[in-house]
Amino acid sequence: MRKIAHISDLHFGRNDPQATQALLDDIAEQQPHLVAVSGDLTQRAHHHEFAAAREFLAQIAAPVIAVPGNHDVPLYNVARRAFTPLKRFRHYISAEPHPFFGDGEVAVLGINTARSATLSNGRISHEQMAAIGSIFGQVPSARFRILITHHPLMPPPDAPERDIVGRADPALQAIAAAGVELLLAGHYHQAFTGDIASYHLAARRSILVSQAGTAISTRRRDEVNSYNVISIDDRDVSCARRVWDGGRFSEAMTQHYVLVGHKWLPHDRGHGRKTRTQV
Repeated sequence: MRKIAHISDLHFGRNDPQATQALLDDIAEQQPHLVAVSGDLTQRAHHHEFAAAREFLAQIAAPVIAVPGNHDVPLYNVARRAFTPLKRFRHYISAEPHPFFGDGEVAVLGINTARSATLSNGRISHEQMAAIGSIFGQVPSARFRILITHHPLMPPPDAPERDIVGRADPALQAIAAAGVELLLAGHYHQAFTGDIASYHLAARRSILVSQAGTAISTRRRDEVNSYNVISIDDRDVSCARRVWDGGRFSEAMTQHYVLVGHKWLPHDRGHGRKTRTQV
C-alpha cells in the first residue's frame, strides 16, 4: 500500500500562516510515502515567495514532486515571462523537466502545463505526450501509474463550462496508452474526484481523477482550504479530503474506488456495495 499527500495552489505570498504550519503538522502525522504538489506554489512568482515555498517543502520528510502552475510564471515582467518564465521555479523548487518518483508499487510523473503565452490556461505539448509514453514505457506493467499536472483534464462536475488544459483530447489518448490510472491536478481551488470517462465520453480507458483544493491560500473562492490523502492498494484506491477548520486539518470525507474489469467504480467499504461518487 502507498499513501500520497496531494497538495495544490499554495500561493505563497497569499498564504495563511496558521494553515501553513498546520498543513506541515498534518502531513507529518499522515506519514505519506510521497507528497505531490500540483502547481501554483506562489502568488506572483517573486523571489521571496519561491524562497518561502522552498522552505516549506524542505520541512516535509517524504519525497516531493512539484510541478509549476500559471501563477509560478511572472505576470508583470513581460521580458522574463516571454524568455525565462520558469527560471525562478527551476532555481528554487525543481530543475527537472519531468520530475519522477518510482518504487516497487507506484510510478509518478509530473509535467508542466503552464505557458507564458496565456495568463491562466495551460497546455500539454506533443513533446510532453511523447515523454509520457516514453517514461511510463520503462515502468514495469504492475506499477500503479500517476500523472501530475496543474491544469485539469476535466472541469468540476458542477461547472462543466470551465476550461480544461489545451490539447486535452490527444493528451488523454497518450495518457491512456501509457497505462495511467490516476490524474492529479489543481488550478480551480475546488476538490473533487471522479472518472475521466464521465466527461470525455470517447475516452479509451477509465482513469481516476483527483482534484485538490487550495491547501493554504487565502484565495479560497468560497471553498475551504483542503488537501487530499490518497491511499493505493493495488487496484483499490481511496481519496480522503482533509479540510482546515481554523485550528487543524481533519478528514471531511473519503471516497473509495475499485477497478472492476477495466472500469473504476465507487465502492462503499463499510457495506460492500457501490455508492454514488460524492463531490
